[in-house]
Amino acid sequence: MSQREGAACARRVAGVLTLVFVAGFATGLLSSNFVDFFSPAPSAQVRLESSLQDLTESLDLNPGQAEQIRVILDDVIIEEAELLSQLKWNQLEARQRIAQYLTPEQNSRFNDMMKAAFEAQ
Repeated sequence: MSQREGAACARRVAGVLTLVFVAGFATGLLSSNFVDFFSPAPSAQVRLESSLQDLTESLDLNPGQAEQIRVILDDVIIEEAELLSQLKWNQLEARQRIAQYLTPEQNSRFNDMMKAAFEAQ
């Protein structure tokens, strides 16, 4: 494989890996703390309140309706956090599985690629 082909291949691999790993973090709801898995992040709470306020104003919801919808939105946020947490673990596992086939030099470059991808967000 020529140097040019190798570089192109490395860019393609970097692009695919970047897409895989960045996709899970795009929503900004992932946290590094296990406790956050069970409780919505403050940004999720802000989003819930904003959505509820918009629905209440747009649909003229009465207080009972607003409370029922709040419960639904709370459930959705918790389910979303669980899914994102699972995605995070899947990505970590994929990274570990990939790393086992790399040489130490490749592993170092791979880690640099992943670090650069996350910093670019």
